[in-house]
Amino acid sequence: MRAQLAKAVYFGRNGMEPILVLATIAALRLFGLSGDTPLWMIGTLLAVGAVWQQPAVQHRLSGGIHGGRLWARIGLHVLQTTAVMYMTGWGALLAVAHLHVFTLYLKEDGSRSWRPLAVSSAVSIALGELSFSYGILHGYLPRPQSHGISMLIALGTLTTARVLGQATRQRERAESALRASEERFRTLLRDGSDVITVSAADGTVTYVSQAIAQVMGYFPNDVTGRRLREYVHPDDLLADAELHERVLASDGAQEHTAELRYRHADDAWHWHEVILRNMLDNPQVAGVVGHHRDITERRAVQDRIAHAAAHDGLTGLANGPTLNRDLERALGQGTRYQHPVGMLFLDLDGFKLVNDTYGHDVGDRLLSTVADVVRRTVRDTDTVGRLGGDEFGVVLTRVGGADEAMSVAQRIIEGIEGNASVAGLKLDVGCSIGVALALPGGSDAKTLMRHADAAMYRSKRRARNGYQLYEEEDVTAPWLT
Repeated sequence: MRAQLAKAVYFGRNGMEPILVLATIAALRLFGLSGDTPLWMIGTLLAVGAVWQQPAVQHRLSGGIHGGRLWARIGLHVLQTTAVMYMTGWGALLAVAHLHVFTLYLKEDGSRSWRPLAVSSAVSIALGELSFSYGILHGYLPRPQSHGISMLIALGTLTTARVLGQATRQRERAESALRASEERFRTLLRDGSDVITVSAADGTVTYVSQAIAQVMGYFPNDVTGRRLREYVHPDDLLADAELHERVLASDGAQEHTAELRYRHADDAWHWHEVILRNMLDNPQVAGVVGHHRDITERRAVQDRIAHAAAHDGLTGLANGPTLNRDLERALGQGTRYQHPVGMLFLDLDGFKLVNDTYGHDVGDRLLSTVADVVRRTVRDTDTVGRLGGDEFGVVLTRVGGADEAMSVAQRIIEGIEGNASVAGLKLDVGCSIGVALALPGGSDAKTLMRHADAAMYRSKRRARNGYQLYEEEDVTAPWLT
């Protein structure tokens, strides 16, 4: 019973207009204003119209295709409506009925329905007026007035249908363009390689694109509601905070970029290029929009290039310019924090004989061994560099005095003497080291390196496997003055 009642309500809702028209005609008949056509004939046509308007019927009549058989459907519907109006004797007032039919099809089938309606309306009005002229039907208006009003109504229906059709067509085009734009946007968000986020002012993520699954290994729900700074490397938290301060202090016209490390789902740290824009004042966004791109491979290439430019290709030690730069930095810190800086110049003894006897391959392997010995002997804060050939330099960033610097030199000598072998071949190699010390503010990098070099040459002249501290009376090598 309830199901049948629901069907009746559904039928009545979709066929309400013909039912109301039948009730109106019945009321007019009481006053003799609805023609002399039997009411059952008019009721039958209106019942057909009510059935005709049902969505399921329209779907079948269209062949299941949106907008299908439009001319036939509209034409028959208009003809049925016209017949009812002329049977009541008010055929000249068809405009309201035809425009009502037009709105039904305009809503369901769009702007394409205006031409079938205009043509069907003109044809049906012409047929109605012919039936009126030949006395088949009668009307309440005199014949000339009826023909004139019918022509005006036909013209009004045509122009109104055309205007509404064109307006609907423009709206359809705009909606189609908007749907296409939205689909492109959704496709970019879904298939793009960048992770797009929208965050509140406090950094809480309110939206994240599907790309986060491919880029970082998280599901969007894993990140939404959390702060992205929870995934930032501890060493980059300060840079992340500074970036967000800049973003919040700017407007949506500015982009702010930083390179930060983020923890991915596999617990590995990846470098991201982060581009943020403040769209908090935009009601359509109401957040900080971020683009995150994984640049780990690019950073690795950059780091390799930078490392190659700053280090010796054979030993991996700092090259001459890098050693000089680190020495200048150490001297600046020594002046600021009031501590001495040491400089060691190291030259191998007997290296040329090794090269001549065993070849350059053995010589290169010996240089790599020496580099490892020196690197292990000094602290991580010190810098070891290869200056060319068999010469090395060491910057001691913080030393207690000359005794500590000479102690380091002695350990280097002992380390080389005990490890001067390649592939089990013991090599007769030693080294001479020059030691120079700079008190806070007492020397520049160029002078300190010249002093260490001069001390190294004096050590070579004295004996093998020794070191010499630079003193003012030392004679500087003439080619370095």
